[in-house]
Amino acid sequence: MEVDLFANDVTSHILGFLNDPVDVIRAGAVSQSWRHFVIANGICKKLWLKRVPIITSIACEVEEGDGIIKLLDIGSRNSVNWETLETEHRIFSSLLHPLAKQIVYPNDILAFPIGASSTDHGLAENIINTLTPIDRYPNGASYWSSKGEVDPDVPENIIYRLKSGVCIVTEVNIRPFEAFWEFGKPVYSAKSVRFRMGHPKSTQDMGMEVFPVDKPCVDKYEWTYTSPEFPMTQEACLQQFKLPEPVICVGGVFQVELLGRAQMEEINGLYYICLGYVRVLGQSLDPAYNLEMYPSGEFGLRYYPHGLDYVLRSISGESVPSKYDSDDETSAVMAALLPAEMVEEVLMSDEDEWW
Repeated sequence: MEVDLFANDVTSHILGFLNDPVDVIRAGAVSQSWRHFVIANGICKKLWLKRVPIITSIACEVEEGDGIIKLLDIGSRNSVNWETLETEHRIFSSLLHPLAKQIVYPNDILAFPIGASSTDHGLAENIINTLTPIDRYPNGASYWSSKGEVDPDVPENIIYRLKSGVCIVTEVNIRPFEAFWEFGKPVYSAKSVRFRMGHPKSTQDMGMEVFPVDKPCVDKYEWTYTSPEFPMTQEACLQQFKLPEPVICVGGVFQVELLGRAQMEEINGLYYICLGYVRVLGQSLDPAYNLEMYPSGEFGLRYYPHGLDYVLRSISGESVPSKYDSDDETSAVMAALLPAEMVEEVLMSDEDEWW
């Protein structure tokens, strides 16, 4: 069937219902006339702007015939020049490629915690402890604990920073903590959990904090995605919460909302939530995408095509990043806050033993 059998606006309206990048890319490969229509109507560009509306401008690194690298600025305005339309089609179809591929081996993309709504005993029960899969070591335990509450319905929240400004998130894994020294080994889980993703409202908050802060201000962030609410079981096992579909997180801020408290401590009659391990699975789009925030509060994206191959190979499972990089900022924070014997055990252990 040729695309010109329908009026131009009718066909464009129909193709506008395509939400899967795979379908849009395939539509442009049906025939020459379909490709021409997809390019002329900026279908790839429209889908990208629909999936990532927060990004208002894109600067793409391109190599000209003389070998000089320059940045090509692309705005959200409609283009009329055919050469520009072809260039935009090529760029936006490339931008959509990571979103069109299934992530074979999702990576843990948590970088470090920004802070928690409450912490019971400072450093000993700090939120940094949730970054390691080990919840006990020779001289103690590793976990985060909220403050106790009389009301079991009082929620808690934890805010993390992801490894890059643009990530694809597919699922979240959480292991509630078992107080193995208490009678009956109670598990201090939440009753349910929900996730939000977003970005700082100001450029002043785009920087990386060295240490988690107490009671971070939730209002400093703009939340662009909220997940469904997932029930949590009162078991000390790694519980998997798979999102309905992969989500593009622009801004690199991830919040875990812990709703309700399942366990009361018998000694003081207060309800707590304790977590041993948290990981967010997905794919960082660095080094292909680099996010910039302008003083106006708008976001721009720098796209480096030479980094796209690395991202696509990582998504396909052909190139899996090293589990530990000595220069990684997360590891530096862990080394500063965790007991030395625990850091050594974390870095030398095979994580598969603890999942």
